[in-house]
Amino acid sequence: MGFDEAISYSFIDTKFDGVFETVPGVIDDKAAEKFVTLQDAVIEGAVRMRPSMLPGLLDAVRLNFNHQRRDIKLFEIGKIFAAASGENPLPNEQEAFAVVLTGGEMHEGRASSTREVDFYDAKGAVEAALEAAGISDVSFSTADIKHLRPGQSAVIEIDGTMVGYLGRLSDEIAASYKFKQPVFVSEIDLQTVFSLPAETVVYRTL
Repeated sequence: MGFDEAISYSFIDTKFDGVFETVPGVIDDKAAEKFVTLQDAVIEGAVRMRPSMLPGLLDAVRLNFNHQRRDIKLFEIGKIFAAASGENPLPNEQEAFAVVLTGGEMHEGRASSTREVDFYDAKGAVEAALEAAGISDVSFSTADIKHLRPGQSAVIEIDGTMVGYLGRLSDEIAASYKFKQPVFVSEIDLQTVFSLPAETVVYRTL
């Protein structure tokens, strides 16, 4: 679908604490400390193990903008982390899937974009990714998500189980990155998706 795979660092700056709403089931509300903190940072200031992949993807978008690339489609599959409650527990570690897209829709053989991407392009990308995993019973419902723009945000559910979020990046966060065009993002708890029953593939003779 024209997406490039991104690989970003698993550790981020503390300035992102609470900025992005995490996918369901990652944060343990019973834990005194919500996030996993490194004692020795590999990169100065980046002492948090990421509870969301969006900071890394948005950094990649900003880097592309700085190199005059405005038509961007990226996805990432990786681990997200959060602290867990209990006696000497290991951190919560879950597999997640995230996408970001912005700019124009490019078609093969065309030198320039034909239209601007929108909410439905992001929705279609999520549906296609889940369908590839054998999941087609996907529903989207309007919701207020802290890092997404009101009226252009939704929760993603599979057979009644909430697995993630989708929508346009909020104006406040977009301004902090100095984005001057709409940016659409989605993040999904892939671990929960894979635990749900997948549709059986059926073959028959022609």
